[in-house]
Amino acid sequence: MAKGFLHKKRKLRTQVTILITVTIAFALVISGALFCYKTINELQKSFKEQIFQESRSTISAISTNIDTIDSIYRILISNTSVYDWLENNYADSTNSVTTAKQITSSLIMNNLWEKSYLESVYIYNKRGKQVHVSKNETSSSLIMNRRIYNSLTSPSPSLSFRTFNDSNCIYFIKTIYSSNNGQQIGDILISININEWMFSLSQYVSNDWRIFIYNDDLEVMSGFKYNAESTKLSSIHKQINAIDALKISSVKFDSDDYFVLSNEMESININAAVLAPVSQIEHQIYNILLPYIIAIISIIIIVLIFAFGISRLITQPISLMINYVNRIAQGDYSGNINGLEKYEEFYSLQLSVNNMLDEIHSFHEDITEQKLLLKDSEIRALQSQINPHFLFNVLNAIAWKAEMSDNNEIYDMTIALGELLKATVKSKNDFAIPLSEELKYVKFYSYLQRIRFEDRISINFHIDAGLDSYKVPVFCIQTLVENAYVHGLEPKESSGELNIYLYEKYEYLHISIEDNGIGFNEIPDFNNQAPSSKESGTSKGHTHVGLRNLNRRLILMYGPECALHIESTPMVKTAISFKIPCEK
Repeated sequence: MAKGFLHKKRKLRTQVTILITVTIAFALVISGALFCYKTINELQKSFKEQIFQESRSTISAISTNIDTIDSIYRILISNTSVYDWLENNYADSTNSVTTAKQITSSLIMNNLWEKSYLESVYIYNKRGKQVHVSKNETSSSLIMNRRIYNSLTSPSPSLSFRTFNDSNCIYFIKTIYSSNNGQQIGDILISININEWMFSLSQYVSNDWRIFIYNDDLEVMSGFKYNAESTKLSSIHKQINAIDALKISSVKFDSDDYFVLSNEMESININAAVLAPVSQIEHQIYNILLPYIIAIISIIIIVLIFAFGISRLITQPISLMINYVNRIAQGDYSGNINGLEKYEEFYSLQLSVNNMLDEIHSFHEDITEQKLLLKDSEIRALQSQINPHFLFNVLNAIAWKAEMSDNNEIYDMTIALGELLKATVKSKNDFAIPLSEELKYVKFYSYLQRIRFEDRISINFHIDAGLDSYKVPVFCIQTLVENAYVHGLEPKESSGELNIYLYEKYEYLHISIEDNGIGFNEIPDFNNQAPSSKESGTSKGHTHVGLRNLNRRLILMYGPECALHIESTPMVKTAISFKIPCEK
């Protein structure tokens, strides 16, 4: 059935309609796909930049707040009344009121008391006596602060924190030491209202974004805009903890995908993470691309309608012409063609056909003879076109035959020879090709030589990385390799070795071909048009046409400094090298 469909005759009108529609639709789809791809990439890039900026602003604000909390310790210790109260280590409430006033005054003078998230400041001496100031003092807050103080088991020289599930505060703690003897004289405990703190941070992030603050033990201090069971939070904690700092990554949270950026506070063992929902960027992409996709579909429908009309307009004179041609094919030459006068192109055809009909009888034999002569000329022209394309087809047929006969060696040799022939044809049009392509031809040639010499000659490639895209003259390396095989290694009775060195130095690509063949008795002088008969160790009178042509090409393309350089010690080592500017 499929075969019948492929060979089924279709109307020209249908084909023109399909062709126009498919062409325009294909162009629209390709341009639409590119537009969508570019738009999605730009939106994702913009969204991630927004994530980075807002996350960095949030993390920076958290770090600033931590520094502000830490500064309370320095400000209060520098106050003489507060420090004296700690040093004297009172066992009762002596000077407690004065000290509390000094604490309040210091906080107000340094604008710290204006921080909405700062709840209270407690200072305890070594006897456990405390003096404090609080914005909203209640019995529960006093109990909770005392509970935090009693939970301390060891000094905390640097700022640390404590949390309780039944409290809406974070408690920052730091041990106070005497400036006289370095002994511990008390502790400072600062409570922060987590709701107020996270609300102040919400100004830096967009809607539906989440902020998490946690420590290395994955103990969450906050979870802005999210209240969930601890079991649900544990998964996201582990994912965030595994993410590299300062790098945007993706996580799965409560069945939703998020982009996340996390960072560790340098002043305290706290990590902060900002999560942005992936659905936001997906929604943006959908809103932008949906009208465009609808427009493309609408255009395709409109094009289909116009294509049908255009095809009808184009095929109408063709249909008329077909009717007349069918009549002529049936041997009716009596009537002339009419009705094509309004089409300039077809009117010319109408006149020509009518003239043909008028003269067809008298010129029938001449036309037949001309057709025979034309056919004979075409055959002769086709016979004379034995060009590389014919040879490619012959080589492909030989390769196919070898493969069918399981003769892999002949198959590989034929393919290699075909590639070299193809390169020879290409070299007529290209001055330079990528190094990778030149090395491909060298390897094809070396493969053919390896089949010929088997293991008697080995070839080694020493190529620095990153050179494949550099441009080199066509057959520059292959010519030197061929010269080494034919004039250096082939005449040698013992086994031989060929080394190819390619490396970049001082913005030049250096190429050197070295072999241990018979070498040169006398280094060729390429400036001398009459070469010496001693230039080759085995073939007297050899003119080194390949080397001369390559040397001339190098000079013309790159200048005299890039000419061939030859060093040879007969039967030991021969090296032919040159350099060309690095160009991709």
